[in-house]
Amino acid sequence: MKKILLTALSSIVLCLSFAACSDDDDSTPASSENVILSPPNSEKLIGKWVYEKESALDADGKVVSIYFGDKCPSTVVDFKADGTLVETVYFYDDMKDVCEPDTLNGKWSINGDTFTEENKYTEVGEGISKHTIIRLSDDTFEIEAPLPKYLAGDYKPNVVKLQYILKKL
Repeated sequence: MKKILLTALSSIVLCLSFAACSDDDDSTPASSENVILSPPNSEKLIGKWVYEKESALDADGKVVSIYFGDKCPSTVVDFKADGTLVETVYFYDDMKDVCEPDTLNGKWSINGDTFTEENKYTEVGEGISKHTIIRLSDDTFEIEAPLPKYLAGDYKPNVVKLQYILKKL
């Protein structure tokens, strides 16, 4: 009887030790596409940021094309603490051979891993623009969103979302 009790107790301890370690053995690293490397909070976003890169992605998340900018300076966004923003976008004027700035005001917010922006461009097509925050650190802000319908003609047919990387000035 003592031997059966000892065997049963050993079996229970052995099972519990495997159960306690099973999560460590079965875990797989999370995809870097969906990991928020720093907790998103408003304080980190406040300040001036410049668009560094835009990537067009297909349904599998593979990069179809990358846009680094053209003849004009990159767009600069000043995120204010009160939830407003001032965005300076540059457009190339072929006739004058110059870059013309266009300053627009808007609103922004962060809720969980969702970044929301509203300005006169987002209102033209889809209204309020919602992006998933991929990364928000002291110097890098990376977001992605489905390709808006009003921009679909500017990209290859297999592009389904856009990813933006901004750097803090």
